[in-house]
Amino acid sequence: MEPLLCKTCGALSLVPMEVVIDPEDPRESPWSPGAESRFYSCHVCGDNWLRVKEDQDGVVQVTFVHQMGMEPTLKRVAHLHAPVYLGEDALDGWRYYVDDEPTDERRWRKKLAGRRRILKSVCCN
Repeated sequence: MEPLLCKTCGALSLVPMEVVIDPEDPRESPWSPGAESRFYSCHVCGDNWLRVKEDQDGVVQVTFVHQMGMEPTLKRVAHLHAPVYLGEDALDGWRYYVDDEPTDERRWRKKLAGRRRILKSVCCN
């Protein structure tokens, strides 16, 4: 796959990678069997996130886990009315989490922006 533009450092170095979830081993993943997942990682600054798309009886849930391996865990979850995202009309809205605690969008974005500032400063110095 072609590298994408990183939202943190601005380099064309964000690489998406397919992640295989083993449906035979329920201990391996908290996601439902048949979920599609992709891991995005920047080779310059280290920014990364995991996207998991689950379809459960026609209800599509997309979960993003940002900067995996850092504490606290930042997640955002969307429920879609369609199997693919076609715009805001297909979206019920986002729910934001710091660890497993629901939070508001403003606090969540502030934490994400802080992490991205740190990653950008490390690769710029």
